[in-house]
Amino acid sequence: MSDGDNTRSSTTDDVDVLIVGLGPTGATAANLLGRAGIRTMVVERDIDIHPRQRAIASDEDAHRIWQGLGLFDRMLETMSTDVRVHLRHRDRTFLTTYSAQSYDQGVPGMAFYHQPELERILREGISRFPCVTVAAGLDAVGITQDAEGVEVTLRPVDGGGERTVRARYVIGADGGSSPVRKMLGIALPGRHIQEQWFDIQLRAWYDLPTEAPLDFTFLSDPYRPGVDCPCPMGYHRIEFRVNEGETIDYLQSEAGLRALLAERGIDYDRVEIHRSWAYTFHIRQAEHWSRGRVFLAGDAAHIMPPFAGQGVSSGVRDVANLCWKLDAVITGGADPSLLETYEPERRPNVVALTRFSLRIGRIVMLRNPTAARVRDAMFLAASRTPGLRSWLSRMGIKPMYALGTRRGFFTENPGRGSLAGAFVKQPWVVVSGSTPVRLDTLTGGRWTWIGFPDAPIPPALARAGVAEIVLEPSSALATHRVPTGHVVDGEGILERQFRRAGAAGVLVRPDGFVFGSDRELTASDHDRVARVVVAATAGDSTHPAPTLLATDGTTAS
Repeated sequence: MSDGDNTRSSTTDDVDVLIVGLGPTGATAANLLGRAGIRTMVVERDIDIHPRQRAIASDEDAHRIWQGLGLFDRMLETMSTDVRVHLRHRDRTFLTTYSAQSYDQGVPGMAFYHQPELERILREGISRFPCVTVAAGLDAVGITQDAEGVEVTLRPVDGGGERTVRARYVIGADGGSSPVRKMLGIALPGRHIQEQWFDIQLRAWYDLPTEAPLDFTFLSDPYRPGVDCPCPMGYHRIEFRVNEGETIDYLQSEAGLRALLAERGIDYDRVEIHRSWAYTFHIRQAEHWSRGRVFLAGDAAHIMPPFAGQGVSSGVRDVANLCWKLDAVITGGADPSLLETYEPERRPNVVALTRFSLRIGRIVMLRNPTAARVRDAMFLAASRTPGLRSWLSRMGIKPMYALGTRRGFFTENPGRGSLAGAFVKQPWVVVSGSTPVRLDTLTGGRWTWIGFPDAPIPPALARAGVAEIVLEPSSALATHRVPTGHVVDGEGILERQFRRAGAAGVLVRPDGFVFGSDRELTASDHDRVARVVVAATAGDSTHPAPTLLATDGTTAS
């Protein structure tokens, strides 16, 4: 850990949480903490949004989190969600998958976007919250901790006097080269893939409508593997492996760019080259995701391989898990040991998605032509088998998002087939005959009991302030007998999820994950949850009440 030189500090700002980094991970965290009314400061070295399209895709887990922040409908205006993913070898497509499947989460399963536009919406979302301030043009250069908080020394990137910010907690969301992680002395073991890749970002000769389908293609050719991705807002991104004997200087020349684009059938004279760059990629995970009162999130904690497009979504998952726990600890005084569940809950998912991404990479990047022909034949044969075809087309090889329950904050006695650690599914529901709304609109990022009438909320949880949603079976729509205030899941999505687990009611955490069901919760569980819920709902005069957001991002009444 590096000590900041506080003798030259000219100002001291006291906040509850300091976020270092304003990429998608840090900006999402700022929105989450702003919604909770937490005094937050975000520092970022770059004055402007980075113009390069470093990420292009997100999945249903991130979409559901952004939906809860009231931002996703605005994002959809510049996203493409009708995405077909092809694995192609020369003139033959041996596998096609579709993006719509989201495992009943109520949002698109995949979206492609122009990253600067995504970041603009996230930053504008922060402006809704007066408790959040953003300071650009600053580097974090020193960190010290004591029993009560963290002091971070900040230095202007253009020179000038240093300043010190004191916060109760710090989130390092400052990317793969994370200065915060380095100042904490946390190692980042893993491996570096020496193989160079070359990325071309261009503006296409067409303006692709956001409602048009996109064809994302993995070029699975042993001679030149790569990726071809038309993107929204007229952008087009193509990536190539750099072959032996090629130099980056040549590839970035007009002759090199002409030759590469010609391999994809693109006329250099009919497009605008926006930018191009070379890169290699890493597969690394920090040895620890926190030290004391400082937490790492996103690329600062784990650098994902690029093949599954999980970098942004993984960072968003991190802060959704961390921020509700910070809220419970800061706002009302939940035991800080709650924060120790962050890494055990999130790391298993990162490990699973890293393996998934590497599997895709191994499929795409076969170097041996004979092995590639065998691969093509195997996938084509599988695609002719009805069950396998359906499974592959829905990307069935992608692991479902579940949290690690060992050392996590869940029921102490999960039964067989327990829903603990799983996302509660999100149907469109009807409240006493009103217009259907997504389930998360009703839960509002709060502890919520969702149960059928024969599984009412346990009294201890009701007394603690847990909200309740009384769920009527889908048949209630046909009989028109829906009691006032009750909710109907017309598609029976929750009915099926609960029935498979033998549950009639579940306790859902603020991040949408099931803590436990009516058949599992004990008096001890009630006490543990009550201590956290009371902390999260009581607050004090210095912390505003959490803000409920409408789907358009405005404050809900």
